[in-house]
Amino acid sequence: MFLFDVHIGEPSRRICRNKSYICANMMDKLWHKYLIFGLFCVAIYFPLFLHLDWQPINNWDESLFAMRAAYMTEEGHYLRDYGHWVEGGMLHRSTKPPFTTWLQVLSFKIFGINELALRLPIALSALGIVLLFLWFSRRALGNIHIGYCAGFVLVTSVGFVREHASRTGDQDVALALYMMAGAMAFYYYLEATENRQRLGWLALLTASSIAAVMTKYAFGLLFFPAFLIYAIYKKQLWAMLRRGSTWLAGLIVVVALGSWLWYIERQLPGFVERAFFHEMADRYTTTFRGHDHPFTHYFDRFWKRYFMPWLLLLPGPVYLFFVKQPSRLRDFSLLMFLCAAIQLLLVSFSSTKTDHYDVVAYPPMAFLAGIGLYQVGTAIVHFWKEKSHRPTLFIATFLVCLFLIIRPYDTIINKVYRPKMNDRTMAYGYLLRKIQKTRPNCKEFTIFSPVYTGQVNYYFRHRRKTL
Repeated sequence: MFLFDVHIGEPSRRICRNKSYICANMMDKLWHKYLIFGLFCVAIYFPLFLHLDWQPINNWDESLFAMRAAYMTEEGHYLRDYGHWVEGGMLHRSTKPPFTTWLQVLSFKIFGINELALRLPIALSALGIVLLFLWFSRRALGNIHIGYCAGFVLVTSVGFVREHASRTGDQDVALALYMMAGAMAFYYYLEATENRQRLGWLALLTASSIAAVMTKYAFGLLFFPAFLIYAIYKKQLWAMLRRGSTWLAGLIVVVALGSWLWYIERQLPGFVERAFFHEMADRYTTTFRGHDHPFTHYFDRFWKRYFMPWLLLLPGPVYLFFVKQPSRLRDFSLLMFLCAAIQLLLVSFSSTKTDHYDVVAYPPMAFLAGIGLYQVGTAIVHFWKEKSHRPTLFIATFLVCLFLIIRPYDTIINKVYRPKMNDRTMAYGYLLRKIQKTRPNCKEFTIFSPVYTGQVNYYFRHRRKTL
């Protein structure tokens, strides 16, 4: 009996010790993952949300979105394209579809009509892009650290964390979220082997496309040429076009946009002609309001300031294109490259080049640069283990220059930490804030504006109750 207990009990105790060790190891890994995620959330909070309501509403185009969302909130009608009458002056309508405006209306209803409520849905859209990076990196690539690198690159890109992007109530960042979600859905759509999975990803692609076109018309479809080229690369274009579900999805998008145009044309006769032939076709073929720039305008902005120093990391993911063995990382890198390159080329051919046409290109570019940043980090670890100090010294020098000399994170924090009040287009907003601070008992005053000023209209008609 004693021997029996020894032979059975000893392995049992060993198994228990092994289980305890495994459990402790798993808890350490979970704690490590949660710690990294928590620190990452703290890091991205400041570029996206710090002092989000500090600057007044911009005159163009943020004030138009603000007035439109405020009218919807106050009147309770959500389908009409609201305009704003200037007493004794002109009527200026916002011609964009209302999908993202509905999100801003919901924010107004929750937080009141103010700067923070207008900009919060856009900042949350930027956060949504970062979370998409993490989700896709873990699910498709099996390496969430690539998502961390890509998210860090995005929130430290000057061209993305700025006015008319993630820091204001303009809707280009929300559009970038819809288009990026569509790109990931399209990737999975081609990768799916079961019909049920394929239909699910196609439904997500359709929903994201509807959100995109109902935010900015055909601009929300600028990734689709990249999708077609990528389908040719994957040798699935013909199979995709043969499926009835593909054409049904396209029809649903067309019907959604067509229904909106039909409704708004009945409310405001002549709207379709203005929206399509003035706002879209005319801007592409003629210069609008002095936005005349050379073909290389957006590429120059990337190189000179808006995507530096991250542009220097792009050779890393580009190298993957020449690797013979296929991989998910190589395929998705190619898709991201096609989306960014074709979108930038299309807007570069436009005669009118406004400063925000390139916003939707930053997420795919950030993902590519994030891959490059991850490659640099893993190379340091590899060379350090192999005792190869020359490559390690080179890469370490690069990182020292990046984080201690160029300091991209510090640049963004300095930009968003109480921006200087020196923008002349915000003069009325600054004035009203000064009156509110220095003369809180002043309830009535007159504002003289010689020309149409959306900022004045917004503060006079909608924010005067809370000033």
